[in-house]
Amino acid sequence: MAEIICLPADLLRDKLKTLLAAVESRLNSAVKQDVSSLAQGHMNARTASFYHLNSGGRRVRARLALAAGLALGLTKDDAICIASCAELLHNASLVHDDIQDRDVVRRGQAAVWSEFGTNVAICTGDFLLSAAYGVLSTISQPLLLPALLNLLHERTATAIDGQCADLATLGGQSAGLAAYLQIATAKSGALLSLPLELALLAAGRPDAAGMARQACENLAISYQILDDLQDLEADSALVEGCVDQTQSFNIVCVLCSPNGLTSMGLKIEAMASAQTLALEHLTRCDSLAAQLPSGSGSQLRDLSAELRGLLNAQAWLEKR
Repeated sequence: MAEIICLPADLLRDKLKTLLAAVESRLNSAVKQDVSSLAQGHMNARTASFYHLNSGGRRVRARLALAAGLALGLTKDDAICIASCAELLHNASLVHDDIQDRDVVRRGQAAVWSEFGTNVAICTGDFLLSAAYGVLSTISQPLLLPALLNLLHERTATAIDGQCADLATLGGQSAGLAAYLQIATAKSGALLSLPLELALLAAGRPDAAGMARQACENLAISYQILDDLQDLEADSALVEGCVDQTQSFNIVCVLCSPNGLTSMGLKIEAMASAQTLALEHLTRCDSLAAQLPSGSGSQLRDLSAELRGLLNAQAWLEKR
């Protein structure tokens, strides 16, 4: 392991920018076209993976891994390895999500299934998932690989459980606030905590992994609530048409159940309650992130502050 680094905020930003460029290179290398591949040409999973990975994205999970890796004293290569693994897995989930949700656009361009077809998109998500394991296998501490690979599997399985539960609610299975929180925790929290947990495990601090997971789960709940509120702002038909949580598993619909969204006053009250709930979970996230060793939760706290600012804007409340 390298020496633990405590960088000023401006130097940390510059360092992360450099390392993020290395992560992009690693992602592209992981999906590069194999000249011996039987699936040559436009319609193959490697081409579709490259197409998806180069569509943009904030690389939040990479930032979490890189900042934690620097703080904990991991080598640059190991930090990049963990960051790339987390991003490949996350992007695999996005490709599959778009198929299930039938979302035709992702990051301003056609979603993979819309551009390449559903069959290639399924293979693309599988390929990106496999690539995540392949990248992680290159970490410089082979004795840790069994534990790291097992953690990767466990978080992947949790995210899949959350996705299945989410799809079940859209199929008509009734669910209340407790189920909403459990689904958000599993579906989003697992892959958000993975880069931090991997970095802590690689740095010899598995004792702090549970705290990192709890912090990320609280952040994931807040993010999901914010996303739901923004969906309501963008789609007034969702507000007017959602009469129970089985038609739309949106936080406002959940909070208004079982009475249904029958009045504007009730909708406003539910949106305000959702905002309060999200802010409470951010406070819990901040408290836990501040306790992570060597400042490894710094990027998590920055992300929390960003979400807090968006929640406090209350733009959706002003427009209703």
